[in-house]
Amino acid sequence: MFADLSPLKLAALATLAFLLLGPEKLPGAIRDGMALLRAVREFSGRTQERIRSEWGPEFADFEFGDMNPRTLLRRHIQTGDPDPLGLDEIRTALDPRPDVARAAATAREAVGGAAARPPAHDHSPARGRPAEASPAPPFDPDTT
Repeated sequence: MFADLSPLKLAALATLAFLLLGPEKLPGAIRDGMALLRAVREFSGRTQERIRSEWGPEFADFEFGDMNPRTLLRRHIQTGDPDPLGLDEIRTALDPRPDVARAAATAREAVGGAAARPPAHDHSPARGRPAEASPAPPFDPDTT
């Protein structure tokens, strides 16, 4: 957050604070600001320790700085893990292909069992003759 503060920017902020607050109120404002910063850091530390203790011993070495998206992405890219987010397991669980293949095999078995039995009485006139080829639709290269 404050990584981009240059000495010139700090000097400009100090001058602005001096002009706005005056020399008599400036030391008290700095003291109050430092006390506020210290209180926020203590609150943050207590909160992190409470979360770690509630999560259990397996998260004792967990760092909240790792939750920063830049740090998280950098760590997973550098490790070379092909599936850093664990999406392969979800993808395989939601893949319908195994279910479709199983249903197709069941249908093939059902049809195969029915096709293996010859029909009892087949009186169709087309039996034994080859199927006639249907005429192809006309092709017009100007319309395509």
